Amino acid sequence: MKRKLEKYWKFSIAFLAMTLALPSFSQDTSSTYRIQYPDFDEDIVPAQIIYGNSWDPEHVDSPSYNAEYMSWGFLIMLADSNSPYCHPIKGKVTSKYGWRKSRWHKGIDISLDIGDPVCAAFDGVVRIQRYNAGGFGNYIVIRHENGLETLYAHLSEAIVERNQIVSAGDTIGFGGSTGRSTGPHLHFEIRIMGQAFDPARVIDFTSYKLAVKQAYINHTWFPYIKYKGLKSSDEEYSAKTKGKPIVVNIPQKKYHKVKKGDTLYAISKKYNVPVNSICKLNKMTRNSPLPIGKNLRIK
Repeated sequence: MKRKLEKYWKFSIAFLAMTLALPSFSQDTSSTYRIQYPDFDEDIVPAQIIYGNSWDPEHVDSPSYNAEYMSWGFLIMLADSNSPYCHPIKGKVTSKYGWRKSRWHKGIDISLDIGDPVCAAFDGVVRIQRYNAGGFGNYIVIRHENGLETLYAHLSEAIVERNQIVSAGDTIGFGGSTGRSTGPHLHFEIRIMGQAFDPARVIDFTSYKLAVKQAYINHTWFPYIKYKGLKSSDEEYSAKTKGKPIVVNIPQKKYHKVKKGDTLYAISKKYNVPVNSICKLNKMTRNSPLPIGKNLRIK
């Protein structure tokens, strides 16, 4: 009996040790779609009408595609006089959006030389800046004020950081051939709600300008996603009219002209905007001087 008990206890201790050594398979995903940086100001997250305050710094397709919202669609104002468009790189298109070599090519490839500057297409905030050896190489994802996200891949170098506010035309990196690439080029994508559509639907890649001022984007823009809810053109019309398209306008920028005696704290109180937001919008620190007459962006 004693030998049996000893054998039992040895087995129990060994089993407990093995259990503790194994990795846990329960994953806490509660923070996946939340701001993950304590110094990050949620007020500068663009297009919250679409994304809420989701701000995933690692996953390109986050937040996930919502089939119901996409059946209604989004009416997107692409640019205006205060928030222009700038072509990322003026090069020749070498590969279009669509089916390519047994897989879907979700962007447009543009020729360039290593070291050529690549620009942000619209005003926005950098959501992702990282390296992916087996795919995009050095790449950047920017979420824009107009509700879109743009992706710039295979860069030799990225010179912006996550959470950095950028303006259309700002240099964000330099051309390269990093990741899964056969030669120097920019892989450029335009996305909404985690999925990419054909950039040529909104951009003229010969004139390097926007092809349209606004776009009604719905599920028909994503041919690689099977939309099971619709079986006929009548049902498609019904789905479109069942819920109104979500209209996304570019928020108007607001400025404050610095006067004698102004402080960042006083300005933030006046407009009810956190000091952190003002600093990020103007690429300054809390200790930066405030020259009289300077136009300080508030929103």
